[in-house]
Amino acid sequence: MRNPFPDTLAFRTTALLVIGLAVTHFISNLFYTTDRETALLSAGGEHAIQWIATTGAFADTISDAAWADVIARSNTDSRFVMVADTPLVDTPRAGGWREDALQRELERHVAPDHVDEFHISFAPRDHVPESEMDILGYFSALDARNTADFILLSLKLDNGRWLNMASPVQAAPPFFSARLGLSMAVMLVAVVAIAAPLVSRMTAPLKHLSNAAEKLGTDVQAPAIPETGPEEVRRTAHAFNVMQNRIRRYVEDRTQMLAAIAHDLGTPITRLRLRAEFVDDPALSQKMLRDLDDMQQMVASTLSFIREDTTSEPQATVDIGTLLARVCDDLEDSGHDVALADMPRWVLVNCRPVALRRALGNLIDNAVKYGQAARVSLETGERKVCILIEDSGPGIPESRFEDVFQPFLRLEDSRNRETGGTGLGLSVARTIIRGHGGDITLSNRENGGLCVTVILPRAQHIEHGESAVS
Repeated sequence: MRNPFPDTLAFRTTALLVIGLAVTHFISNLFYTTDRETALLSAGGEHAIQWIATTGAFADTISDAAWADVIARSNTDSRFVMVADTPLVDTPRAGGWREDALQRELERHVAPDHVDEFHISFAPRDHVPESEMDILGYFSALDARNTADFILLSLKLDNGRWLNMASPVQAAPPFFSARLGLSMAVMLVAVVAIAAPLVSRMTAPLKHLSNAAEKLGTDVQAPAIPETGPEEVRRTAHAFNVMQNRIRRYVEDRTQMLAAIAHDLGTPITRLRLRAEFVDDPALSQKMLRDLDDMQQMVASTLSFIREDTTSEPQATVDIGTLLARVCDDLEDSGHDVALADMPRWVLVNCRPVALRRALGNLIDNAVKYGQAARVSLETGERKVCILIEDSGPGIPESRFEDVFQPFLRLEDSRNRETGGTGLGLSVARTIIRGHGGDITLSNRENGGLCVTVILPRAQHIEHGESAVS
């Protein structure tokens, strides 16, 4: 099954960051929701304690007549207050984690020497103590939200009476709620919006490096890549540029050396040809001249190959079907038996057109020479094209498929000895095809003959600055 997501370092880094933050956010919300003391105080306990602590701070300044107005103003849908002769909470506190949490919060808001004047307790809805305060009746009359529990507080006043207060504790919302979903969605959108561009920018130099490494296999003269990005990426890019320069110098040195050797051989071959003319034995003279002709042709082929290899032909995007048609037409005009199957239109490849025509021409010409006739067809894929060149000759033993690509090697036992040639054709063709990022494979046909398969990468689009050649 094909992965629907891009398999890139930028996507993996962003996904890892998003998943990590989402899990952290989820666990943080879980801890917050399951923190019993925080939930109790946030549900109303802290607000009730703050109110009675503030009221107790100035309770001694309020006259008995003024208490009625204070109580009337204090009673709301979240607080029921009244002054009575008896405390609503008759003991400072009962045992339990709720009372412990409420008492600690009370001690934070009240001076130590006045803590004993406050009594605080937690009461479930069905255990509200009976007193002058009709707590359930008050909140039912207000049509307040159905609450499960109450926080009860009593403050002893200077006149001996008690200020009693009951505050409902709202039930904590469920953990899996719309609020959690909205919080997660906002967090994820924010992380993706911020992290994705940054991660993409950080990994862009790696993409340039991979493209340059792929291009190096087909063009050793490719320009150096920019040394930008984080330190590790800059060092890698610098090492790559140094490696590319060394490979370029190595190839240039070896090519120049080979060219010099091939060129210098021309002079002694010419001298030997002159001396062979003065040999008294005509038969021996003819044999020597034929050998010298072969040597001369090999030197010429070598020089031609080197000139082709060192020529910096610009790349272009071409229609491979049209290019094949031109190659086959040229060979047909020369009297060769070449048949070209119907070609699909606009199958584009990025190539050096002259070099590619030479490689395909060599392959089709070999098929005609050694197999009497050539049949050329094209198969297309999403990312590559396959050119099939089939002949009707004797074929090649599978054990020698690789040997035929060696320079100056001809399989005399399986090919026609009278066809001539220096044995550079297939070597030159494979060098050119591999220089385009492709390859050549050989196979024997079931009904006899050889099938040469040329594989080339298919152009996904026309690069900026390039033209489509038809």
